[in-house]
Amino acid sequence: MDGQAGEAGQEALYRALDETVSRLYGEGRLADALKVVEDEAPRIPSRRADTAHLAACLLTLTGRAEDALAELRAALADGAWWSPAILVDDDDLAAVRDLEGFAPLLRESTARHANATGVTLPPVVRRPPGTPRGVLVALHGADQDAALAAEQWAAAVDAGLVLVAVDSSQRSTPRYRSWPDTDLAVRDITASLAELAEAERVLPLLAAGFSAGARVAVLWALSDAAARPSGFLAVAPALTPDHLDGEWRAVAAQGAVRGRILVGEEDTDVTPEVYDAHALLADAGSDVTLETIPGLGHDFPADFARVLPALVESLLGVARPRGR
Repeated sequence: MDGQAGEAGQEALYRALDETVSRLYGEGRLADALKVVEDEAPRIPSRRADTAHLAACLLTLTGRAEDALAELRAALADGAWWSPAILVDDDDLAAVRDLEGFAPLLRESTARHANATGVTLPPVVRRPPGTPRGVLVALHGADQDAALAAEQWAAAVDAGLVLVAVDSSQRSTPRYRSWPDTDLAVRDITASLAELAEAERVLPLLAAGFSAGARVAVLWALSDAAARPSGFLAVAPALTPDHLDGEWRAVAAQGAVRGRILVGEEDTDVTPEVYDAHALLADAGSDVTLETIPGLGHDFPADFARVLPALVESLLGVARPRGR
């Protein structure tokens, strides 16, 4: 592994690689992006499926569809797999799908995906030293995990909450987790809450999340789930008006949910759609505020650990204990 650290080291390398490739891709420098992937991928074996997908897309776009298929097949032989959507819906792989060897690769990858996805993992739970005042469920962003979410929302523990960070069971590759299906997301959350002690399960409940996880936090708070939070904290939620049909808005109109949304002024990943989604919630009569952070992109505010306790307090003041 060329002397790099273990899982954490490889994740750092992959994040840097993904950021570089995204920038070069956006600039149209496909050959440069491909060289970066080919140079760095051997140092990140834990991300074999993801780097192979990057390489295959770039190979296809530079006129080397046969080489792209060979790269995917080599990764498959190493144990990689991808969700059918990645292989079938990615426009960058269109030329690969016309090749004779694509169909058997898709069948095997789809079978592996079916066997691997949907498996729930134990949550990451952090407890305050004293008597807890509530429970905060933290949901990671796309291509992140519960361990990272536990770090991002750690200040909630200092504010007296039990922190429950949940891993999504929905995977696109062995390492890529997200929350495309809200019903499955609520199932994962419910399973995680069942891990808590009985006394903790009746405490006031808040939802929190980043990006795709923030979207689920909002929709869970507006759902009819048996264990439903009374408030949510959403950082850079990947939320659009299309996610808020009449049923969701009807719950918002009942005033049963309060929410706080933080969005970066320069977050082109979720804006302007998130502003339209917030307007729908506000027009429905819900107590949901949105704050735009100057100079921030698709990320947490730099002072998030400092401001989180006040955000929690604004929601806990009206949070309801849950019945046994």
